[in-house]
Amino acid sequence: MHTKDAASDFIDQVWEQFIDSMDKRENYLDYVSHRPGVRSDGDHGLWNKDGKVLNLSKAVDEVANHPGIVWTPVVSLRREDAERLGYTDVDNWRALVNSCAAEIAKGYRIPLEHLRWYAALHEKEKHVHIHMVVLSSNPKEGYLTKQGIRDIKSAFATRVFEQDLLHTYERKTEYRNTLQRSAQERMAKLVTSMNSGSAVNKRLEQLIGELAEKLKATKGKKVYGYLPPRVKNVIDEIVDELAKDKRVAAAYSLWQDMQDEVVRTYTDDLPERVPLSQQKEFKPVRNMVIRETLKLSERKVTFEDEGMDDEPEEAETAPPPISSIHRIYEQAERYRRAKKLLYDEDTDLDEKRSAIEMLERLWNEGYMIAAHQLGKVYRDGLSVPADWVKAEGWFRKSAERGTVCSAYALGKLLLPVGLSTEAIRWLKYAAYAGDQYARYTLGKVYLAGENTEKDVDTAVEYLKASAEQGNQYAQYALGKLYLLGRDVPPDREAAVYYFTQSAAQGNTYAQFFLDHLDDMRNPSVGLAALRMFHHMANIFRDSTAQDSTHMGLHIDRKRRRELQEKRIAMGHKPDDHEDEKMNQTMG
Repeated sequence: MHTKDAASDFIDQVWEQFIDSMDKRENYLDYVSHRPGVRSDGDHGLWNKDGKVLNLSKAVDEVANHPGIVWTPVVSLRREDAERLGYTDVDNWRALVNSCAAEIAKGYRIPLEHLRWYAALHEKEKHVHIHMVVLSSNPKEGYLTKQGIRDIKSAFATRVFEQDLLHTYERKTEYRNTLQRSAQERMAKLVTSMNSGSAVNKRLEQLIGELAEKLKATKGKKVYGYLPPRVKNVIDEIVDELAKDKRVAAAYSLWQDMQDEVVRTYTDDLPERVPLSQQKEFKPVRNMVIRETLKLSERKVTFEDEGMDDEPEEAETAPPPISSIHRIYEQAERYRRAKKLLYDEDTDLDEKRSAIEMLERLWNEGYMIAAHQLGKVYRDGLSVPADWVKAEGWFRKSAERGTVCSAYALGKLLLPVGLSTEAIRWLKYAAYAGDQYARYTLGKVYLAGENTEKDVDTAVEYLKASAEQGNQYAQYALGKLYLLGRDVPPDREAAVYYFTQSAAQGNTYAQFFLDHLDDMRNPSVGLAALRMFHHMANIFRDSTAQDSTHMGLHIDRKRRRELQEKRIAMGHKPDDHEDEKMNQTMG
């Protein structure tokens, strides 16, 4: 049984040769195409992406006189591996290099269309290898870093040993799966702990206040990459202060462990561990710090409702007449079966598509709630590409038939894309029918005044109606309004009343205010620190979900929907999936 040692030996060979210098480039191509052991086709053994090089002297001259950098990597396999995997044949090696061309170009920082390479296959007693020459048609392009080398090595190793690695890890599969599940579960617990905890930290609050002052005095873009070093240093200090929290530290350590497991599939040379503020995968943390600090000076109302679950299980149908009870029962069974197939991660794609077809048939049969579920399918991208237009269409069909949850879903879908008049109309329809989430959303809309004219009295009316239905986020918003007294007269007693109701339902922001009513000179700074802490939890969750996607796992449907809404709100088209890495929390 071949093991990862085979891949490691191959990778070591690549590492040793990837940055060889080339003192006599005028002789190099001619040498490798004729040297003893070369697999030649006629008069020489040089080939490129198209096959045998037909004009050897022209290729030799191109390399010898190239004014830019020329690299000479060697890719080597042990003979037994080469024979077993079919790499004693030029055509297979050429197919391998062509399949890695994108990674090679990226590793050398050369646009793919400018990448030029030549290679010759050589056989030794113990190894089979190719000598390559890599350059760019633009002599000003190209440079190689350790990360570039690592990425190219990974590409070759993955393709060469793809089947081998599958068999190699066969005996370890259950262990690795168990390890991954355990890591996911631990990360979920840490994220929950962060989201449900507070982060009272005087040094953190001091740094946030300092950053707020520096940002006021800074002109230009308020994005990390555009800021002067003195401001960046404060941001980095804030991130490192957040990282000192034991839950954040544990989550970051676990995240690094999970990354190492991925890297170990092709090398034991693990990347250096750096502070969280310097970790490139967590760049969104720094800009999150900037956004949260800017809110202090903007004095905009914030709601802290990112954890709200506003989709309780919808009612399947109205009570049927006695004469049709059997038919309605059968339709309800099909509806439940379709939903189960859609949300079960073990269901294959064909079954999920059949479930969608089943929902469409149910709608055509008059089973109205099926349209609402179809709206969610296209909004959240459940087994189909997310499609804003189709989602809107299905929600509209259902809302026009009087389905309250669809009216709310339609209003919420239309709101961030600028269709505020119609969005508010549907939200009012749902609010009039008693939907607490529609009432809360309208309260936010009228209080913020971003999608319609600001109307504090109407906002408070909607928020109170939602709060009376037990909505903890409406209760929290009212508590903050009355405590800060920005849009309404301050009323400490009312603030405590609403905060207490919200905190009793587990709202950590409300509890934070209750705990610090008397010891905060500026509660907004403390709240900004808490929001940063909770955003950290979301960023860890999103990063883990993104990595899990590469490992065959799935980001949950609610998170997909949230990310899609953010893309739309930022101006992306509903079917624009070019930047799926926007999984990091944006605000």
